[in-house]
Amino acid sequence: MVHALIIADIEGITDIYDLKNIDDCVELYTSEIQVYIKTLFENDVTKITVCDAHDEGNLISRKIITHGDFGRGDVRIVSKVENLSFDEKYDFAILAGFHGMNGSPGILPHTLRFDFKLISSFCTKLQARIPIGEVELYTRWLGAQGIPVILVTGDREAVYEANCFNPYRQTCCVKSYFQMNQIDRIHFYEKIAYCIKCSLSLNWDICLSEDSNEIAIEFNNPDVVEALGDASYNRKENSIIFDSCSELVNNLYPLIDRLNEINNANVALNSAFIKEVRKLAVSLKKEDLAKSEIGPLLYNNLLFLDSKSRDKIMKGILAMTNNLTLPHDIE
Repeated sequence: MVHALIIADIEGITDIYDLKNIDDCVELYTSEIQVYIKTLFENDVTKITVCDAHDEGNLISRKIITHGDFGRGDVRIVSKVENLSFDEKYDFAILAGFHGMNGSPGILPHTLRFDFKLISSFCTKLQARIPIGEVELYTRWLGAQGIPVILVTGDREAVYEANCFNPYRQTCCVKSYFQMNQIDRIHFYEKIAYCIKCSLSLNWDICLSEDSNEIAIEFNNPDVVEALGDASYNRKENSIIFDSCSELVNNLYPLIDRLNEINNANVALNSAFIKEVRKLAVSLKKEDLAKSEIGPLLYNNLLFLDSKSRDKIMKGILAMTNNLTLPHDIE
């Protein structure tokens, strides 16, 4: 029996452009995943594992297991990629509802977390590092387990990334930041179903990715790299290094736990710093601060305020306050 693995994310789902109304998003998320299951069933793939890879992995409604005629097959839902077991064989994988990487012109672009600035992979051909997003990260991770990714669906940027590293695999774009006209969702469901059928006829072996290159992670707050280095993570200059995508994904949640500790400490440190700055700047006008060189730093996210920025702010504040006390009528 052929066993399909679907790794699903919510940001690349049809008609989702923000996550403000999460109930509506959950409904759209579940409805689209039903299309994958239904189409696979219609093509004699009736053993399916769906991994909800978004956040805590609890958004896809369990009703997809009992919806329609799905009860005649073997469908199960797994929360988060860390809970996927490779003790059993998956014949192929589909990445459903994926999105562009951080910095791309996507609809909800990011790479794993809001505090990740960039993940890059060393390219032997270019002898340089090139950015990768979640699409390539998970594709290589699955490839290391012998699982080919035969189809990637989502926004324009996710599809671009999927084809950038393997033009052979099937892709399906369901939305774009540059989209001019709204299209009825049912047409995209039909497109997804068609692309699933096409992907099943591919030579799956060609869709298998290698996972042999080290990757580097940069963070929005450069101080995080130093803190992780102190916690025995492999540090090179301004990045944390992993030997492969598999090493990162397999150790992702311990890394996230460590990052949450570091972020909490940074928020506490920066909150105290901003209070001190406000006391020093009490004689300065807010509009002058906003227009100054340090204005953008003062209004930055507390998580991303690093030690160099704090030094620059303090020097700027002291210079501005000292300037107020200087006599201006002396020629």
